[in-house]
Amino acid sequence: MRHYVTGATLHEMEPWLTPQNRKDIDRRLGVLAQKIGQHVSDSFGTLEQVACGAGRRSWREAFVILFESILRDSEDVFVNLPYAEIRHQLSRLSPALEEITLPRLVVIDFGHPTQVLVDPESKQLSGIVDLGKTLWGDVYMGEIFEEPSSSMLDGFGGSQMVGSEMEKIRQLLYVPLSYKEFGICNTDFPSL
Repeated sequence: MRHYVTGATLHEMEPWLTPQNRKDIDRRLGVLAQKIGQHVSDSFGTLEQVACGAGRRSWREAFVILFESILRDSEDVFVNLPYAEIRHQLSRLSPALEEITLPRLVVIDFGHPTQVLVDPESKQLSGIVDLGKTLWGDVYMGEIFEEPSSSMLDGFGGSQMVGSEMEKIRQLLYVPLSYKEFGICNTDFPSL
C-alpha cells in the first residue's frame, strides 16, 4: 500500500507541522471517520463474524464476547491481571452499551499517528494505511476518539463527543481494548 500512497507518517512529520497544519489534518481525519461510520450492518461483531452470519443483535453482547476473548488470550499467555475485577467491572458497566443500536463500521486504530500519511511539502493528509482492525460496532470505539481534538470533532460533525454518563462509561470501556499491549486502565470505574 505504501508504494501507491506518498507521504511520511504523522508521527514522523509532527515536528514540522504548524498548529494550523495539525488542525487541518485532524479536521480531515474527523471527516473520514464520519464517512467510514456511515456504513452500517444488520448485526454487531467482527467483520468475519458478521460476514459468516454469526454477528450479534446487541452491541453489548458483541462487545462482551470480544472483551472476553481478549481476557482469555491474556490468561492463556499468563499475563498477570486482576481478571475477576475486570470481569466484575465489565458486567457492572456493560448496560451502557445497550444504547448503541445501529452497527456502524469502526476502524479501531484509525487516526493512529503511524498510520496517517502526510505530504511533506503541502503538510496535508495524503493517506491512511492499515485498516485491518475493523468491526461493526460503536464508532466512538475508534482510537481517534480517545483524546479527540476540537478540530477532529468539528470534522466528525460534533463539537462534543462525550456528554451523558452512559457515553462516558462506554468510552471508559473502550480504552482498554485499544491498548497495543494488555494493560489496565488507571481510571477509576464510575458507579451506575
